[in-house]
Amino acid sequence: LVASMTLSAQNIDHFRRSLAQSEGGATVVVREHGDASSAVASATVQSQRSNVRGYRIGIFYDNSQDARVRAAEAEQMFRASFPSIPVYKDYRNPYFIVTVGNCLTQEEATILWGRVKSLFPKAHITRTDILIDALVRKNE
Repeated sequence: LVASMTLSAQNIDHFRRSLAQSEGGATVVVREHGDASSAVASATVQSQRSNVRGYRIGIFYDNSQDARVRAAEAEQMFRASFPSIPVYKDYRNPYFIVTVGNCLTQEEATILWGRVKSLFPKAHITRTDILIDALVRKNE
């Protein structure tokens, strides 16, 4: 945290110096407003987080003897029906779990759940940590 605050303070100083340099010979005075440096430091720390709290739709959750095969079938069926939505298969002893989507808000998750529930009647909204990289790939 201290290192990132030092780095962000250096970035602000560099930005301030670059603004003050004029190509036409004019004098430019740069004044920092309020707590700009602490706001930048806070934003820098936030951007270094690797995940955010969000929602996914659970489409499969089972621990029966053939759960592994049925989880793979659920994954394939979902991919065939919704190829642009990411699918996550997980094993948390003793359950095989398949979740889909990367939703930041509960409203977004509810909309996705509405699309999915006709194919997967037991679908449910679940809270989870979502990797920021997955969200960036989603918006590219």
